[in-house]
Amino acid sequence: MIRHALLCCVFLVACGGSHGTGDDAGNGGGDSGFPMIDAPPFSGMCTPGGPQCSNCLDDDGDGRIDGFDPECTGPFDNDEATFATGIPGDNKDAINQDCFFDGDSGAGNDGCNQHVCCLLGAHNKAECQADLVGLVNNPTQEGNKYDVTKCFAPLGSAVVPPQCAMVCGPLTPPGCDCFGCCKICDPTSNNCYDIAISPAVSPNCTPDKLADPTVCHTCIPTTACGGLGCGDTTCVLCPGQDSSDLDPSCTGATCPSGITACPTGTECAAEQYCSNGCCVGVIQ
Repeated sequence: MIRHALLCCVFLVACGGSHGTGDDAGNGGGDSGFPMIDAPPFSGMCTPGGPQCSNCLDDDGDGRIDGFDPECTGPFDNDEATFATGIPGDNKDAINQDCFFDGDSGAGNDGCNQHVCCLLGAHNKAECQADLVGLVNNPTQEGNKYDVTKCFAPLGSAVVPPQCAMVCGPLTPPGCDCFGCCKICDPTSNNCYDIAISPAVSPNCTPDKLADPTVCHTCIPTTACGGLGCGDTTCVLCPGQDSSDLDPSCTGATCPSGITACPTGTECAAEQYCSNGCCVGVIQ
């Protein structure tokens, strides 16, 4: 069962913790107030018969398996065909964005929380209200609550809480920030876009619609939590890329410093997940 824990080193090893206190989407589950997932500790290897994003199969037939599929967010993701996770209650809140990769909605457990207009790059309330059209029933009311100064850098001046960076940062794959702003690349053209992949924000976004900002909403990455670079001369694969898409100066795919590479998907230790060729953490 997922327990929301502080991580005891820079990356990847959970060292205990406690359940969060609530789900902003209002979905109950267990005794914690948010949906829980009954699952054994992830072994670091794909498991036949497991969730779609860790079952060793190309469930959606796009030629990419499990963590090498840009629509997979982690080993408990049971929807390889879309950016949604298939986890009940996960990332349902269109306004309060928290850690996208922890398997639940709500910021009570990880210390991450910011208004969706921060993610979408609104510089003022008017821009926020425009961004919210189609996302919420009353964009004016929700937009009036927006204060750009409370956004995390680079858009605002708020500092990412240490708990947020400590819990969510190690769960976040290269190319993404903690809030699901990911540089997703079209596998055909190799054009890349910063996309808010949360199904509450871009519910109809698919890899073939990345260039349409009305469907795949563009976002501004929060560099202080996740946001590790990918593509170009970094030699780190962005979601949707493979080694043939790297800059000619690269001798092969690498991972950011301190993160283990998993070029075949089988090199990660227990409680880690191979996401696009790099081992990221899994909270158990």
